[in-house]
Amino acid sequence: MWDIFPQSGVTTTILDFTNDLSPLIVGFIGLTWLSAAMIAVRAIKHYLSQRAKSAEEPAALPTNHRDAA
Repeated sequence: MWDIFPQSGVTTTILDFTNDLSPLIVGFIGLTWLSAAMIAVRAIKHYLSQRAKSAEEPAALPTNHRDAA
């Protein structure tokens, strides 16, 4: 069985990586917002193109078969 004895100084050691990781966090947040914005723009463009296609009126159908030929 392993015996663990508390050692002085081990529990009071604190590593602070806040300053080292902040550019990484800013870059991650920036890429997340950029991808979300690109998805939103593509969705809006797709929605508007579908709306434009459905707004077009179909061609007038001929009233009889002779006019169609």
